[in-house]
Amino acid sequence: MMLRFRSARLAATAAGLLFLATMTASNSQPALETVHVTASLVDGVTPILYAQSAGLFRKAGLDVVLERATTGATTAAAVAGGSVDIGQGNVIPIIAAHARGVPLIFIAPAAIYDPRTPDAALIVSADSPIHSATDLIGKTIGTTSLADLPVVANDAWMDSVHADWHGVQYVEVTLPTMTAALEEGRVQAALHIKPLLTDAVDTGKARVLALVLSAISDHFLESGWFTNTSYLVTHKDTVAKFARVLAEASAYANGHHAETVPLFANWTGVDPQRAARVARVVWGTTLRARDLQPVIDNAARYNVIGRSFDANEIIAQF
Repeated sequence: MMLRFRSARLAATAAGLLFLATMTASNSQPALETVHVTASLVDGVTPILYAQSAGLFRKAGLDVVLERATTGATTAAAVAGGSVDIGQGNVIPIIAAHARGVPLIFIAPAAIYDPRTPDAALIVSADSPIHSATDLIGKTIGTTSLADLPVVANDAWMDSVHADWHGVQYVEVTLPTMTAALEEGRVQAALHIKPLLTDAVDTGKARVLALVLSAISDHFLESGWFTNTSYLVTHKDTVAKFARVLAEASAYANGHHAETVPLFANWTGVDPQRAARVARVVWGTTLRARDLQPVIDNAARYNVIGRSFDANEIIAQF
């Protein structure tokens, strides 16, 4: 009886020690750092969606809380004000903010423009009499934002073919209603974005007039991830981890289009079969000044900012 009692006590002691060891190991694991991120409903966001689904951020010690954005301007304002840690959007609002002294800085690339897979274009209704840049003079063009990349690109395109780019009027139209605005004649042309751009053309409601982004360059940083410089200073290691994970996820996404369609479809709310027909963007893996400089130069030329500046001024160094 004594032997049996001693064995039971030893077993209980061992179990207790094992439990304490497990709890100690669990408690010694560093807590995940929460990063609040907002991004637009475009394919350029796909790498972060993959990184989340594959657990890459958690592996790096980050808990990324991702929310959908309404416009690039609202995202820039949220990051500048500190209510969001990191944002994603096209590069013009960040360039314009920097020119006004707002402390925003790019930390990673998102979409790289490639004319073979353009995710934005100038479209007109299928039966429109508009067939050239000159035909646009005196017309109204719909865009999601007046100070945005497609507007700069359209001005540059019209200028490149010697059409008076001052002769058009831009009006803001929400992305979901862009095709309807074109059909109803509220605008005579539209700077539209995929995947809704693809739907408008595939259904025969519209046709592409020009790939206006090519007027900036045939290779440039179209959208990127950015933060407030104050957040960068106080969370430099966090931002560096975020950028490294995105680079890994972007490399994966570039080579796995079919596998990432469900992520893209779920994020944008597009039917997966429709999403599968959309030509995917090129996701950047390295943030380079030479990919951003053409946009800055064109922003200055077409009066979005007062003067050009060195792209390195708004690129974070880790």
